[in-house]
Amino acid sequence: MRTAVYILLGVFTVLFQVDVIPSFLSQTSWQPDLILTWVMVVALLKGRYWGVLVAAVGGLTQDIIVSNVFGLHLFPYLIIAYVFSMANHSIFEEQWYYTFLWTAAGTVAVSIMQMVMLILGGEVMSYGIYLWTHCWPVLWINGLFGIVLHELIWHMTEKDEYIW
Repeated sequence: MRTAVYILLGVFTVLFQVDVIPSFLSQTSWQPDLILTWVMVVALLKGRYWGVLVAAVGGLTQDIIVSNVFGLHLFPYLIIAYVFSMANHSIFEEQWYYTFLWTAAGTVAVSIMQMVMLILGGEVMSYGIYLWTHCWPVLWINGLFGIVLHELIWHMTEKDEYIW
């Protein structure tokens, strides 16, 4: 049952990311990356296996549906999921602020990785403008969405019953 809820939430997030957000933010040069936030929070709370699995599915989905460059989302998502899964055992229920900080840092890291990939692919861009217009607003929205996902995933996790 829990797996079905996760899958439905993932599908809803992809539909929201692909269909709803672009229509509301069509006048801006940035969009929040909710799939990336899912990848980071799952890697932080569930570990390497689930983090890399969500990164692969989310990155492929976003590259196929949204991206002009294949791998622009997949490779940074996989790297972030692998790195974030190393902190899996250090984040607990009350520490939503760590999730916010990790999500904000991961958003910056993925933006830099994507910028480097675009530059290596021949894209001409201004580094400062790219980071300011694409990364800065997304950092805050992804961080806030990360807090919501932290609470949602933590409350859906089975708790061990300790018998004293």
